Amino acid sequence: MIGLTLGIRPRNMGGIGFSLTAFSPLRARLAAGQNATIFVNGDSTAHAEAGPFQQFAMMLGDLHDTTVVLYRWAEWETSAATGPKTYAAPVTLRAGKGATLTLYLATLPGGMAGYMLAEQRAAALKITRPDLCIMHHGHNMQTFEAPGGILSSGRSTLLGPLGMTEWQWPNAPQLITTQNPWRDGTGYDKVYQAILDLARSHPNLTLVDTHAAFLAKGKDAALYRDNVHPNDAGSRLIARTLFDSYLGSAGDNNFQTPCWPKLPAANLIGNGDFSDWTGSVPTGWGMTSPGSATKATDIIFSPSFASSLALSPNGSQIAGLTRNFRNAEAIAMIGRTVSFAVLYKNNEKQRLPYITLVTKSGGSVRTIACSALQFGGANIAGNSGWMWAIANGVAIDPDINPAGYNFYLRILPAFGTSAPTSNEPVHIQRVIAVEGDLPRGNLIS
Repeated sequence: MIGLTLGIRPRNMGGIGFSLTAFSPLRARLAAGQNATIFVNGDSTAHAEAGPFQQFAMMLGDLHDTTVVLYRWAEWETSAATGPKTYAAPVTLRAGKGATLTLYLATLPGGMAGYMLAEQRAAALKITRPDLCIMHHGHNMQTFEAPGGILSSGRSTLLGPLGMTEWQWPNAPQLITTQNPWRDGTGYDKVYQAILDLARSHPNLTLVDTHAAFLAKGKDAALYRDNVHPNDAGSRLIARTLFDSYLGSAGDNNFQTPCWPKLPAANLIGNGDFSDWTGSVPTGWGMTSPGSATKATDIIFSPSFASSLALSPNGSQIAGLTRNFRNAEAIAMIGRTVSFAVLYKNNEKQRLPYITLVTKSGGSVRTIACSALQFGGANIAGNSGWMWAIANGVAIDPDINPAGYNFYLRILPAFGTSAPTSNEPVHIQRVIAVEGDLPRGNLIS
């Protein structure tokens, strides 16, 4: 059955022939006649009136005879995001005799996975704690670079927003789909592979391979409205794939998806929280002129921190902060698979920060973008908020010279094709590196 096993950990069985998945708590509640809530973070392929998640919710309603209520994000109006940044009035899709299933459809055509985590859309998360969170993204992030076939940049477009969702609702069950292949061409294929990689590395992240369902039908044109968007029949195929996976899941209230930003870890990077700071920049960090760094006590991620680092461009698109990994610090990472994570907050009046890891991997020096396509593309302003920039599962070649200068992390607050018109800073809270395919944030609160 499509979508039941890949990415589901642990592979415990909640009953003969049934698996514990992110659907398990939802199924336990609905089977017991209790109210339940689903949150969907999606793009235009999830936004249609008869979209896949409305159809999926209706299937659940028919199975359990529940009332189904839809809250649909109201920002998109006809052909542009000019509407209110809130949910529209609720619509009852189905009247049942039992409990109520509430579907929050946080979808925005043209949007990326980070859009619903932006401060401007805070209303999207001010809902009842979901019994199931679904991420349905990828089509609008397929322009990510893959140097040497490394898909880290693609994974970061989803892993960063996923981490922020997990932080919002710790241990809430998380599910990710693979959307659908493009009808013509292979433009989505690298996104598909990046999602599969992500699901393999993240514990208890349930993957439903909706992409494979379309391939199984030969990408039948009868399933598509255009090259990218499924029509009603294609949406029903996605809904049915989700429903089949739901039917194969055991009802169990104890299933949880761990919040990777909370996972404990020893940081392989010294002074990653900037606590050692006696000069113009924190110890171990370097500044490209004319950039500057200051301690900011007014903007912090959580009360666990006393301050953040405010990084200002001062009129230069190439100014920024650099950490060269050298000597003992480099030796601890060379020849290993390492994941890097940067907790940052951008400003809506400034370009999105450009955060990169430069290292030798796969025989050549690679520049791996860590923050691209989370809140938008290059030179785009308008979204702000906390986010994780990530380079995960990067195999560091064993023959790097630990005394050299070709292994480093760089943070540019206003990178672009011209000098920035704003001097608003990007705030950096933590930079952490751990061994393995999954980043770990080591956050307490």
